[in-house]
This record gives sequence, C-alpha cells and structure tokens, in this order.
Amino acid sequence: MTGGAELSGGRNGARLERADETDAVAHVLSARRNELQYYFAGFGLAGIAVRPHSSAGLKELPQRPTISDGVFLLPSHFLASEGNGRGDIHRAAAAHALAHLLFSSRHRPAGNRAPLLIAVMSLIEDARAEKLMAQRYPGLHGLWGRFHVATRANSGLGFAAIAARLARALHDPGYRDDNYWINKGRELFEAELTRLDDVAAFDRIGKILGNDLGQMRMPFDPERYQVVPDYRDDNTLLWDFSEDRPFSDDPEILAHEAVQVEPDRKDAMAVTRGSLIPVEERSGKQYPEWDYQIEALREDWTTVVDIERGDRGVGTKGAVPKLARTRRRLEGSARIPDRSTRLRRLHEGDELDLNAAVDNVIHRRSNVHPDPRIFQRHGRRRRDAAILLLLDLSASTNDFVPGSFTSVLEAEKRAAVLVAQSLDLSHDRVALHGFASDGRKEVGYVHIKDFDEPFDACQMAYLQNQTSRLSTRMGAALRHAAACLVREHADKKVILLLTDGEPSDVDVSDKLYLVEDARHAVSMAALQGVRIFCVTLDRHADGYVRRIFGARNYQIVEGEKAFVSKIGRTLVGLVAK
Repeated sequence: MTGGAELSGGRNGARLERADETDAVAHVLSARRNELQYYFAGFGLAGIAVRPHSSAGLKELPQRPTISDGVFLLPSHFLASEGNGRGDIHRAAAAHALAHLLFSSRHRPAGNRAPLLIAVMSLIEDARAEKLMAQRYPGLHGLWGRFHVATRANSGLGFAAIAARLARALHDPGYRDDNYWINKGRELFEAELTRLDDVAAFDRIGKILGNDLGQMRMPFDPERYQVVPDYRDDNTLLWDFSEDRPFSDDPEILAHEAVQVEPDRKDAMAVTRGSLIPVEERSGKQYPEWDYQIEALREDWTTVVDIERGDRGVGTKGAVPKLARTRRRLEGSARIPDRSTRLRRLHEGDELDLNAAVDNVIHRRSNVHPDPRIFQRHGRRRRDAAILLLLDLSASTNDFVPGSFTSVLEAEKRAAVLVAQSLDLSHDRVALHGFASDGRKEVGYVHIKDFDEPFDACQMAYLQNQTSRLSTRMGAALRHAAACLVREHADKKVILLLTDGEPSDVDVSDKLYLVEDARHAVSMAALQGVRIFCVTLDRHADGYVRRIFGARNYQIVEGEKAFVSKIGRTLVGLVAK
C-alpha cells in the first residue's frame, strides 16, 4: 500500500506541477495579451485575438505559433524563452504573424505536393514576407535577427539543420556558410529582391531547392519537423490540406525555362548547383498514371513536354571515343547466319540444295545442259527493328560510376554513340531520347536523334550538350517513348532504358508509388508490342528493377567499360530474338 500511496502521490504531484505551469503560462500570457493586441492594432489589425495554444503532451514536440484569419495562438514553451537572452520572442512571433497577414497568400491548395517541398516553399515564403515587412519597419530586422543563431556547429544534421541555416542566410547578409545548397538558395533569393511582390518568382525558388533536396535523398519526417527559428509560425495559414487535388492555382513557374543542376563535389551535403537554361520548342502531352493504392489509373495526370532540338549550331564539349573495337564486334554480330533464311541454287555453299540437285540429274538424263548451282547455305540476318535508346538525364547521373572518375551521364553518352553509329551501319532504325522530370506537370523529354535522322555532327553535339537535371518520373517517360515507337513500322520495337537509380520525383514521397507506375507502363507497352529492357548501374537495383521490368528484362552492371560494352551485346541479343 505504501508503494501505491507513493505512486498516487507522484501522479498528484505531476498534476500539481502541470497545473502550476498552466497557471504560470496563463499569467504571463494575460500580462502580454493586451500588449500584443495593441501591437496588432498598431499595424491595422485590431480584430486579432491572442490566445494560448493547448498544452502539448510530454512526448510531443514543442509547438509553434499558429495564425488564422482572426486568432493568434502562442505556445506555452515561449515562457521558457523569455530568459534566454535573445529578446522578446512574443513580439517577434507577433511581428512575423503580421508579415504573413499583410503580405502572404492564404490557404493555397497543397494538392499532391510532397511534405518536403511544402516545408521548403514555406521557408522561402517566411523570408519573403519578413523582407517586405522589414522594408516598411526596419527595426523588425534586428528583432528577428536575435533568434537566427543556427550554424553548422550548433544545428546538427538533417533537414531541420540546413533549413535553419538557410533561414539565417536569407535573413543575415553577413552570415557565411560553406554548404552550397544554402548558398544557392541565398543567390536565387537575392536575385529576386527587386520584385518581392512576385509570389510566383519565390515559389520557383522553393520548388528548385526542394527538387534539389529530393535528388539528394534528404530524409524528411513531417511528423517530427518543426519550423525554425522558434518565433516563426507553423505555416498552416499558407496551405489548405483539406483536399487531395492538383495545385490548380500554382503558376507554371518553369513554363519557359528548365533547371540545370551540376554537382559540387567539395560539399557532400550540397550536391547541386542551379542555373537556368532556355528551352526550345515545347509541346505537352498528357498521360495517365497508375495509383497502386486505389488500384486505378489517374487519367491525364502527367504532362510530358517534348523538347525539340531545332536547327542550331551547338559546339561539342569534348570528344567521344570511337570505341572501334566494340563497334567491330557489333558489326560482326550483325553478319551471324540466320538459320531461318536459306539461299538456294548457289555455285558453292554449306550443303546440297536437294531440289536443285534433282533438277540437275533430270537435265543430264534429258541431254539438257544442267544448272551447276546445286548448293545452298544459310542467309544473313535480315532485321527490321526500331530501337529507342532512352537516357536518364536526372540529377543523380552526375554521380561518378563506382570505381571511376566518369559520371554516369558520360557513360550513357558513350553507350549512345556506340549504339547510334553501329546499328545505323546494320540498317536498323534507332532513336536517342532522354528525360528528366520536375513534378507530374513537367516531364521533360528530349529528342536527341529521331528515327528518320542520321547521327551526324549536329546530333552528336546535341548529345554532348545534355546535362543532368531534376528528377526521374520513369513511368511517364516510358509511356511517351512507347507512343513514339508504336507509330513506327517494324517487326521488333525495343526501348532500352539506361539509368542509375529508381523512379523518384519532387512531388511524390511514397517510393513505391512511382515504381508501381513504371511497372504498369512497362506492362501496357508490352500489350502494344513494345519490349522494354533496362540496363542500370545501381548495385542495389535488383528489387525494384525486377518488379518494374520482369526477371528477364534488366541487367545490373558495374563499371564504365562493362556498362558501355554490355549495351551493345544487349541490343544484339534483343534484336536477334
């Protein structure tokens, strides 16, 4: 009974402590409520009610302020922040709330944006709204600056850490950070400071930075993420999560330009560098996408944007090896005898042509000059194949091939040159295409060489000028490639996909979703008479490539030389079957 009494006393003590804490919070908030309401009224928003947040549980994360159209909720842990030497966190939070209420768009449909993308776009919007507020009321910049204390040394690892450092970099021009992603964000942000009222321009910055983090496979747990610094709100004012729908009010922020990313190998956490490159002729085509969770096709869900090469002179960025030895092997394989074809009535051959031999005997006995052509042999292969080599141009192809200093993209280019030059010699029709995606609304599809074009200096130069960028929405690209092949007249239609990783995109957080969609795209292509084969450099790809392409339709290779040579042998085998 003594232990039970002690336990009961412990529970009562905990209740009393929480009651005392609640009373203290209420006392502090009561003392500040009138001041903060006067503060809101001074900025023209007299109708804002200041109320306390409901207390978080013992295991819950510290709360952030919440803003609605008429209420401002302050969390209880701000009481502890009063004595931390940084300044007045209540007033900093109220000023930040005012920035959103005065300058931010409210309740925008979140649609199917990934949580990571929403977090980055919200961070950029926090900084944009504060810049506008500080332009009118310069003293607020110093008030907020007291809470921007994140550095590489004190912020730890993960998304929350680099988000805090980016927030500081956007607020404090004097802050220096060695992370390239953070500096890239600052450069993009500062380039738009002359048009802070253009929400779409800053949406684009958030989208580019979020896409980069997606390519970096940055872990993100939306249940554990807290906005930083502490005075900033939880951004529920900015988004409407009530419906799972496409973002209808989101402008086409990349309608006239694409994002080119380039790795910075000096910083392991910052692997992309961005610049804007013009896109030539663009036309979009919509395709469905398979949702494995509801087991249904989402009609017209993705948009594939054709990027045509056009007529222009582009210079090569470096010579590509001729790979003559491998080409000779391919050309020799094109002359392998085809046992399904026989050449008859020959002067010499591998065996007798029985019909010709019988005719020869009949002619002799009839005293007619016989035909000496009494041999036959197997003919050469007569192939009628249309082959589409599809290159993965996503940002991850900037990584080195394991065990070499050659990027995956360079290995893909060398394989493409080998295929285009060798198979053209054997009269097969070949096309070289590439793809990279920026969400479901923009899957960029590049026509490097089409079926009716030669592979000359223009196509070679255009291939060499391709760069790694964005993400890998594989299913949409395969559907578009299959649609290109279906229009071709050929006995065999083959798509050979060269990639380095699994499907991914910035607006999808469920890894299995795009894998299942790609599997569905492969199945639909097979029904149209198009075979899809994948060659990948991902050592750990067996699980997802087997699921997507089937047990006999993929190969995993290691090393640059093995990758290039394997492409040639694979194509010979696919065409010969």
